[in-house]
Order: sequence, then structure tokens, then C-alpha cells
Amino acid sequence: MTQPNDRDGTHELMRLVAEAIEKRRLPLRQAAEAIGVGLPTLQRHLAGEHVRSDSVAKYRSWLQGRTGPRKVFALFPDEQVEMSVVPTADLPLPPPPSSPHLVVDVFSGCGGLSLGFDLLDDGRWFRTVLALDNQAAPVAVMNENLRKLGHTGAEAARQVDLTEFLNEAEVLAFYLEHVSGVQGAPSVMQRLHAMCDGAFSCFRSRITTIDRSFVEALRKARGSATFLRGYSTLDRQCLQQTSVLGFHEALKLPPTGTRDPRLPSILWASELGNAGGSLAIGLVTPADLVQKAEAEWDLAVTRLSARTSSSGRGQLTSSARRITTFVSFLQSAAMREVRKAWCDWRAARSALRADLFGDERFAAEVEALYHSTFPVSVLLGGPPCQGFSRIGRGKIRSLREASVHVHGDDDAVDARNLLFQQYLLFVSALRPATFLFENVQHFQSVVRSGSREFSATEVLAEAIRELSSGRVAYSVSSRTLDASRHGIPQTRQRFFMCGTLDQNSGGSAGAKRTEFAERCLQLPSSGEVPLAAALAGLPDPRMAGGDATKRGGMSDECPVGEVNGSGSQAALTFLRWVRQPRPDGSVPTTVDSHVARAPRLDDAEFFSLLGPGKRWMDYRSGESETLSDIRLALTALGSTDDKSLANLGYAGGRPALKELLSRIDGSLPLRMLLEQIGARMDSHHHLLSETYLAKRDGNHGDWLARLDATRPCKTIVAHMGKDSYGYVHPFSPRTLSAREAARVQSFPDWFSFAGQALTDTFRMIGNAVPPLLGNMLATRIAATLALQEQPAARHRTGRVAR
Repeated sequence: MTQPNDRDGTHELMRLVAEAIEKRRLPLRQAAEAIGVGLPTLQRHLAGEHVRSDSVAKYRSWLQGRTGPRKVFALFPDEQVEMSVVPTADLPLPPPPSSPHLVVDVFSGCGGLSLGFDLLDDGRWFRTVLALDNQAAPVAVMNENLRKLGHTGAEAARQVDLTEFLNEAEVLAFYLEHVSGVQGAPSVMQRLHAMCDGAFSCFRSRITTIDRSFVEALRKARGSATFLRGYSTLDRQCLQQTSVLGFHEALKLPPTGTRDPRLPSILWASELGNAGGSLAIGLVTPADLVQKAEAEWDLAVTRLSARTSSSGRGQLTSSARRITTFVSFLQSAAMREVRKAWCDWRAARSALRADLFGDERFAAEVEALYHSTFPVSVLLGGPPCQGFSRIGRGKIRSLREASVHVHGDDDAVDARNLLFQQYLLFVSALRPATFLFENVQHFQSVVRSGSREFSATEVLAEAIRELSSGRVAYSVSSRTLDASRHGIPQTRQRFFMCGTLDQNSGGSAGAKRTEFAERCLQLPSSGEVPLAAALAGLPDPRMAGGDATKRGGMSDECPVGEVNGSGSQAALTFLRWVRQPRPDGSVPTTVDSHVARAPRLDDAEFFSLLGPGKRWMDYRSGESETLSDIRLALTALGSTDDKSLANLGYAGGRPALKELLSRIDGSLPLRMLLEQIGARMDSHHHLLSETYLAKRDGNHGDWLARLDATRPCKTIVAHMGKDSYGYVHPFSPRTLSAREAARVQSFPDWFSFAGQALTDTFRMIGNAVPPLLGNMLATRIAATLALQEQPAARHRTGRVAR
């Protein structure tokens, strides 16, 4: 019987699956194998647990009598996917605008998505003028590559925490100050500083003074005898704990120590501005703001303290002990003056910003300046899906009734929720002609608030309308795109949502705008591109760490060999993309960052035994008849006395026999292979532990896997920054290099990651949107912008007197 609230039909689907299993008289384990899911997964789904869309596709395929692996994925009812093959040249580009459309990329990473826009038609259609990320490494990478694209002004990528922005006026002031430098327009900067009788100029000067005063107060507090005495007894290793680093990052507090303090990247921290102005900005710091800052500090300490209760062994126990040490230090007299200096600084900054950006006159003038100078055409970004789903369940009302910078409860200050709200804030402030964001495939496209259900697209569209006070509305479309269906050698399925500005509500105009949003995501399909195409022409990489005998840096250049011109049309198109000339027209003959982690020698031996496309769990034998017979025989022997066992030649007795029986399980083939490698190398193989041997379907059994060169690669993920054993090279006993992962993600060979740590580079690459996919989306959006714009509305090209 169909269960209530079966919006996506999965309860009904599982009822049909249960009936089919019973009708075919299949044991559950055999049914799970036929369907292509694990037994625990099938049992959970039959019991009523949530069924993910990839499993839905497998169940439906099995019910329809299809066998064998299929590249299919199911979608929520309000999502779409382009299943038919569309000719690549179905949407020729119209003539480019007189000046490129301006692009802002929030949550930019190293700029995979915006790179696809910047490369369209040699940069004549789009120009990324602002990219934001809260990490230094991707910002550095993006700026380096934007310089190759011809950005000669101020750096477009900025390290900024999006949760810091208060409201639309602050977003616009930040954007205008930034873009005037990027676009080389000093007149815009002058007009910004002159508005409201120099209020912004006064703000910039005073906030610089506040920051300098804080650094000086911090220097004095950390130089006191009380602090130095307490610090001398502190275990320095506690300062390197991830949670302790996160405490400092969340509060924008310079790292604890005796060195000269320097402010981290923080909004408005610069040396700009001159004294003056008529608004009463920051003359007095209200006591309630000081109390709020004190509460913020104490809450951060409480959350850090909660980390000390983590259970576990080994490293977890050691981490908890070190965090406890730091929490005790925070609560000691040594940190009393540091806390006071921070709270005073935080409160003074908050008062200054609230006074300026909460002023209606300033807000009106900065908005007018924005629309008359450098309005944004395209906003890119992807707020975390976790925050969106949590807001959907509990924060629908607050999103509709409150301003985005008002957080009424503890749940709302969850960083993931704040990032989603800040994305809405940027849409509301910049009002781009088109917005586009990307998320994981299982983005919650149906969210619930109590007994009510909402479509994610409806929530986003309504939130934007409400937060914009009815001034603008967006027609929204969404669909899941699989990169492997669009000429990229990777089975990467991601949710995309696109919105197009609709200032004329209702009627045929509204319907036309919906069509605009839909066509932006209707990408041309192509045949699959195998992993071999991504690896073509690359030599053996340099090795780093582990048992490596040769070492090379990420900045070292490796020559790229000639690429064979044979293969499918899709593969040739992909190779032309990754081997494209540099923006200056030269052909890259070398690549940087072709560095792989050196595996342990015993792991390399195991890698060499893996077949193409085989995973760790594929070498288990839980259903083996011989294995079952061995267990039965050993169990029978267990009733034999020790003397009889000795007569049979087994001197270990029943205790040893019992221990042997415990090792006869599905992991036996893996155990025997690893033992053989260990014997050959005269050392115990480190993977011979129950932690590893227990990994199976439903328990990260694909944590170690060899890739198949004849198929698209599996999804490149950010976790490669920690562990790349799930990406064993199809031919060599090693894992993929950073450059090979970048190739799979369709980064051109000229795109540089030089100077970055290998772990950071893997993380950046895994988080990126494939630039080739971004380029396809840019093509559709460019054509749509040309259709959207009326002759009198060509104001989005960024023309301004300079």
C-alpha cells in the first residue's frame, strides 16, 4: 500500500519491487545482486527508508526486465533532463555585445564554472569581474589564470567570507569599490566616496583605524606577563588542531601566539579612505553590541569545548585532550584581555557598518550608482545543499518574513544556512539578468516544513521575490546534468538551477521568461568520452611523499606528448578543448602539477593485481560455496579434542582453530592476496586489519578501486585531497596525478595550479564545475541574453565614463 506523502512515488515503487521479488521467489540477496544494489540497501528501502534517485533508476530498470549496467539516473518530479541527442551546433552564437556581459562568481573555488564563461568566443561575451571564496589557495589559482586571460587591473578573485555581509547596500558598496579597480574606472570610485557627503570615505578611514587599534590592543595583551606565563605552559600542538584553527577562523582572530598579530582576510580590511562625512558613523559603540560580541565569543568557546567529548581511540583521544588544553587556556586569566580586545573590536566594527549600510539615503544612492555603471548580467554560484534542505524544513517562514541578515535562532546561524541566505542576498542586491547555481545530484528538490511540502525551485523563486520587496521576480528552471552525456570523461551528475529576470509578471511574458530559463539548461548531448582521452599524451608523473625515490614540485613543468587524432568525435572534441592554445595564442607543450602521491610499496603491489574497473569489494567472496564448505569443516573440527587435532597435524589446538575460523569470511580472497604480497616483501601488509577487510557494499567498499580507461572516470571528488586510493590509474600501480584529475574535469592544459599544495589542488579540482560544461552553459545563456534584451535595455554591458 502506498504510504502517505509519497510525493516522488518511491513508496509505491518499493511496493512493486517487493511484489516482484515475492512473485519471482527470489532470496533477498539474489534480488539485490540482480537489481544492482547491496543487500543492506535493499532491506532498508523495503522497510520504508528514503530511496535515492540513482537507486530508483536501478529498481525501475529491473522491474522493466532490463539487465546489465545502464547509465541512467532518476530525477525528482520537478526536474528535467535532456535525454535526446541534440546536434552540437543547434544554437549558433549571435554577434557578441559591444562590451562583455559582467559575471560575478560566488563560492567560486578556482573558477571552473566562470572559466567556461570567460573562454566563450575568446572572451567577447563574458568577463568575470568578481569571484569570492573563503580559502586563499583557490583565490590565488583563479587570479593567476585570470591574468593569463588578459585581466590587467586589480585582482578579480577575493578571499571573503560571504556570511559577513549585512544587507544589499553593503554588497553593492563592496562590489562597486571592487569593480572600479578591476575595470579601471576611477570615476566610479570617486562617485562612491563622494556620495552622502563623503560617508563611505569616512567609513573606510574609521574602519581602518578600528582595525589598527585592535591589532595594537592584541599585541599589548599578548605581550603581558600574564599571557606569556600562561602561554609558556601551553602544548603548542593544540594550536594546530582543526577545531582550534576553526575557532580562530570563525572569529577572525589572529592565530594565538607571541608573534606580531596580523588580521586574517576580513571584509573591509584595507588602507583606503579619507576622514570626513556628514553621517553620524560609529561615534559611540552601543553596550548591546558589546554584549552581543561577548556572547558570540562565549558561544564559540562552548562549541569548541563540545569537541572535547568526542569518543574514539588513538588520534581522536589525543585531539580531544589537546582541544581541552586550549579551552582551559581560553578560560584562564591569560586570555582575559585578548577576549576584551576582540569584543570591543567586533562591536565597534558592527556599529560602524550598521550605521552606514543601514542608512536609507546611502542605500538609495549606492543602488542608483550600481545600475548606472556596472550592473551584473550573470551570477554564478552553488550554496551548500545541506543548508538549503534545513532551511526548507524549518526556515521557510523566516525566509519569507525576515531580511536575510536577521537570524532569529540558533538553527539559522548554522554556517550552511547562512551561505544559502547570503546567496539570496547577492541575487537580491545585484539583480542579474540570469543566475545559475550548481549542487550535488541529491540536492533536496522537495523540502518540507511541518506537514507542508515545497518545491526547491518554488522556495528559491519566492524567497528572491520576497527578499527583494517585490521589485524583481525570476522565472526558474532546474535539471540534473550528467557530464558524461556532454563530452566530458566523467560520470558527474549535478543539479543545476537557472533563473532569468522577469520584470513583467504574468501572461505570455511570464511564460516566455520560463522558456528562457529552461533553454539555458538544455545542453547538446554527445557520445561518451573514455578516461583514456583525458590521459592521452601525459607522461609518467612526478611522485610526492610515501616511498617516492624522486620528488617534484607542483610548479615543475612536464612535457606533453603528441595526442593521437583517432577516436570518436566526442573524444576528439574533448581533446581539442583540453589542448586548446593559451589565451595569448601559443600552444602549451608542457603542463604543471603533474604530481601523484607515491603509494606504499606494498599498496603498489596490490594495485598491480586489480583489474580495470574493479573495486576492493569486488574481490570479496561472501557467496562462495567453497568458503561455506570450509567454514562447515572447520566448525566440525572444533568439536575435536586437542590430542586428536595434534594427531591430525594441527598443533594449535581448538583456540587456534577458533581464531582461524574467525578469518574465514567474505574477505578471505583479499586476505590471501595481501598475505602473499607481505610474504614476498617479508613484511606484514598494512591493509590486513579488520578496519579495511570489513569494507564492503554499503560500507565504503569502493574506497579502493582501479579505473577503467575504456569508460568515463567516476566522479572526481574533493576527498582526493585526503585519500586518492579510489582513483588507481588504469595501467600503472599508482593513483591519478593532480593534472590527470584536472584533465578529467576538463581544465585546459594551460590552466595552472603551480605553487599550490597537492592536497589543496586535489580539493579545488574536486569541488570545481567542469569548465567545458560551464562553456556549454555559457553558450546557452549568451543566446538567451540576446533574446531577452530589448534594444533599449542594452545597459548590462558595463559601459561607463572612465
